[in-house]
Amino acid sequence: MSAQSDRIVPKSCFDCVQSIESVYTGGCVAISQDEQRIFTTCNEDIAVLDMASGQKLADLKGDTELITTFAVKPDGSHLVSASRSMQLVVWDLRTFKIERTFKARDSHILAMDIDATSTLVATGLADGTVNVWDIDRGYCTHNFKGHGAMITSVRFHPSTENLCLVSASGDGDIRVWDLKQRKCTSVLKSHVSAVRAIDFDESSEIMVTAGRDSVINVWNWTRKSLIRTIPVYESIEAAGVLRIDAAAVFNSQKGRVVYSGGEKGIVRLWDLDSGEELFTQAKDRNAKHTFVDVMYLPQSGNLCAVTNDQNLLFYSVTAQLKRVRQIVGYNEEIIDLAYIGNEHKHLAVATNTEQLRIYNTDNLNCELAYGHKDIILTLDVHSSGAIVATGSKDNTVCIWAINMKAPVNHRVTCVAVAVGHTKAVGAVAMAQGSDALFMVTGSEDRTVKVWDLEPL
Repeated sequence: MSAQSDRIVPKSCFDCVQSIESVYTGGCVAISQDEQRIFTTCNEDIAVLDMASGQKLADLKGDTELITTFAVKPDGSHLVSASRSMQLVVWDLRTFKIERTFKARDSHILAMDIDATSTLVATGLADGTVNVWDIDRGYCTHNFKGHGAMITSVRFHPSTENLCLVSASGDGDIRVWDLKQRKCTSVLKSHVSAVRAIDFDESSEIMVTAGRDSVINVWNWTRKSLIRTIPVYESIEAAGVLRIDAAAVFNSQKGRVVYSGGEKGIVRLWDLDSGEELFTQAKDRNAKHTFVDVMYLPQSGNLCAVTNDQNLLFYSVTAQLKRVRQIVGYNEEIIDLAYIGNEHKHLAVATNTEQLRIYNTDNLNCELAYGHKDIILTLDVHSSGAIVATGSKDNTVCIWAINMKAPVNHRVTCVAVAVGHTKAVGAVAMAQGSDALFMVTGSEDRTVKVWDLEPL
């Protein structure tokens, strides 16, 4: 046999069997009423994710213009979206295809809500106009004018007998529109800045509004009068009322609890009847995110918080708002990565952020670990698979203990911080072998340091 025929030709083409992609780039997020699907804005498209696994099911391809808002029918059959092209698009969620498109006036749609019967969609425009559309027939049924600023929130009254719509604008005014009489029946004035949230309690007799003026207002729906104002001392982006069975966990007098989230990046709970703060969530160490939205999921008893750094964080209401899950929407630039353990089921990833990310390669769920104050530049994994070291621009190295079989919130723990470098740490190597418990780091300060990890 010739030497030429014995030569091994290296493989030059490989097939991708799995990919971790961006699923949320900022903007609107919605969850179906049955809590089976998550809908996220991904550039000009809408990504459809499976709630259980986090896997992307489909992309609803846009019209090359940025998505401004969207809403899902309560029956889960259709999604209505709006973009900067000022078009309303109705998507069939069984086929993930466009069912119809119609022109949405001459201004951008900023807010949207669908009524309980899945028949009507209300849209709030940048010019202060509120429109109501018949979704299945594709025509405008109501055109309301009266606001003096852009619409920031719209919400149908939950009662199907009470055909009313509530809208709020950037100047703080709240208007109640009667769809049968086709006119504004009440103007509620108390807020002094943009109102970002409107919700009702289970009786539908109490309305809660919150906004960027750092207060939550509680209203009597029948009298259209203000009951109380709860000062929260932070700009609010989302607020709502918990169900009575979930609220009972926090010893509320009447079981009526309001949640809020905003610029502080934590969820806070308030007694609706007394205005007392019942619970304040502890923020993750060195976390810098803020909340741009918080959605209540009554079936699972969770709150889904959307952060300004494109992550979805799930907190259990019945477990003192402990984080039970997270979905990373956007990874920015991948800087370093390594497998954890011998089974290759988890992947440690360093991106252009301060958090260490641990991906489950089976379902792409992700654990976010907070500890660094600046971007992580490098990482390495010990041969045991239970220790990860990360070097950062904050001049430190964090040592993480990994146990993916532990309860949520205890799987990735920072057990030590190596302080000694005076500039960014760009290289880290852990000694391999069960008996070799040390690591070596290199920094922009032109030094190489050896660290003894045996005390850990």
